[in-house]
Amino acid sequence: MSTDAYLEQKFPIQCRGRDALGQEVLLEPVLVLVLVHQHHGDESSIHLNVTCPHNTGGHGQRCKASHPGVDKIGTGVLCPFAVDIPYAFDHKQ
Repeated sequence: MSTDAYLEQKFPIQCRGRDALGQEVLLEPVLVLVLVHQHHGDESSIHLNVTCPHNTGGHGQRCKASHPGVDKIGTGVLCPFAVDIPYAFDHKQ
């Protein structure tokens, strides 16, 4: 594949949010748009950007559906759809 190629795909997903234990918290799911893309000239990583009313954090990587009045609890509740690959695999806890 050419290094100047740009890949992009959008996926609409129904999400019920997450709490600190990874459990779903919303009674009714919200529509979330997940954009999977690869930057021009970057053949070694894939990014997933999430458009969601419950996303927060500098990169939209956290979910606050279980605590809407507070931006972050503890170390934060991670959004299961907002990841960068291979970063997510390189930084396992």
